[in-house]
Amino acid sequence: MRNALLGCVGLLCAIGLTGCTLGASRQASATPTAPSTAPPAFFDIPGDPGTFRSALCPFVLPEGLRQGVEVECGYLSVRERRGTEGDASQGRVILLAVAIFHPPGGVTHPDPVIFLAGGPGASALEPMRYQFDVMSEPVFATGRDLVVFDQRGVGLSRPALDCPTYDDLALELIDREIGGRSVSDEEVAELVMGALRTCRDELAAVADLSAYNSAASAADVEDLRLALGYDSVNLWGGSYGTRLALEVMRRYPSGLRSVVLDAFYPPDVDLYVQAPANFERALERLFEACAANAVCSVAHPGLRATFFETVAHLNAEPVLLESEDPISGESRRTWINGNTLMALTFQLLYDSRLRYLLPEQFAAASQGDYRAFEQAIAALVRMASISSRGMMLSVQCHEEVAFSSFEAFQAEIARHPDVAGIYPNSLLGGLAYRVCQEWGAGRAGASDNQAVSSDVPTLLMAGEFDPITPPAWAQGAAAALANAYVYEYPGVGHGASALPGCPQKMFVAFLENPLSPPDDACLAGMQ
Repeated sequence: MRNALLGCVGLLCAIGLTGCTLGASRQASATPTAPSTAPPAFFDIPGDPGTFRSALCPFVLPEGLRQGVEVECGYLSVRERRGTEGDASQGRVILLAVAIFHPPGGVTHPDPVIFLAGGPGASALEPMRYQFDVMSEPVFATGRDLVVFDQRGVGLSRPALDCPTYDDLALELIDREIGGRSVSDEEVAELVMGALRTCRDELAAVADLSAYNSAASAADVEDLRLALGYDSVNLWGGSYGTRLALEVMRRYPSGLRSVVLDAFYPPDVDLYVQAPANFERALERLFEACAANAVCSVAHPGLRATFFETVAHLNAEPVLLESEDPISGESRRTWINGNTLMALTFQLLYDSRLRYLLPEQFAAASQGDYRAFEQAIAALVRMASISSRGMMLSVQCHEEVAFSSFEAFQAEIARHPDVAGIYPNSLLGGLAYRVCQEWGAGRAGASDNQAVSSDVPTLLMAGEFDPITPPAWAQGAAAALANAYVYEYPGVGHGASALPGCPQKMFVAFLENPLSPPDDACLAGMQ
């Protein structure tokens, strides 16, 4: 469950899923004993902007935690639109779901750690019972509270910019059929566009889609700090959460003691144009690591050739698989082609543990054994609905695609033909440019697309095999971040900070003394 901490801007490309989070789905967290996730009774009469009101926790509490003792929950009221004073459109007030977790024995330091989830659009609170231990362990080790909230438009906050029509379509298309009729990639893309237009129209009736972005969320973080009465806080951002943390650093630095940026996603990169090169880098690194390993090189000689030959074979002759829903147990037919296999590999590279299984899985697939990938498809499809997809699109259209170029994207695809097949009709590729033309997210100011300069003490953590936010992005930030310490973790995928051993040890050391670089001697023992 460690990757649930980060969320991703990734893609299960073959069936059009995007924003996947390797965590528990909303369905997974629903049990007969779960409290209702309906809006609180005071939703229609929210408090004044910037006020926090206690409420029952709207998620399943981790085992052993008692509300009012180890955890306190509530809702922060904030302006939906953060414009100029007197702007009539500022009238709407929205609610952010918040939980404050206390360490056993009480706090020894008054500055908490505020966790900023990834995605964008991933809920931090809904899967809390699954990921609480790995989130709380390093924070509690420093004697600090852990503050977790769902960002505006996400999860248990209200309104949540969910797209159920799109999610339902994704499940229906997993067998590449509609009403028993096979559909092509182009037809899938048009169906997805139609579902997202429906989602846009439904969400636009209850929300201003241009008001859900990193700048507004950064102001929310500052409101949260002030409403909870903290003089200073420590930020812990993962994946997209690093982008949000940077905006807080840019706009509200005075309230920050330290910042941890894990799987660094800065504003001055082009996620879409650089995506093929970043994935190909991680994939080639996997092949190189196998070739350099005494066991892997003997068991799987020529791993690169095996992989791409299998991709080519499956693209020529797709295979129909039977996958089982991990929650309902329902059997579901799934077509897998070469691009599906590549998209699944992209997702599996996120997890540092699963990476070790990939050479064996590639070898099995080359012999017609796809059982491991059947399981991965079932899990990823089920988990995809944890993301508030409308929020993801509002953020990405507003501040990422707005500064990108479809022509540059196409040129980059041509430069990486080995991985090109997963991008043209995906939301991490060509489809994003189409959607954003119609989404109504507005456009960020030019300064929002520039690197952040700051002297706030910052720890940047990068995974060697990260397929979406490469170590080079973190290393390139050091020039603008005056008090930054940058480390690459061998053998790690997308997200290091919650991993036991060396990464967590350095995370704790930095929190305890952010003015000095953490001891990195343990890196030599990582493989």
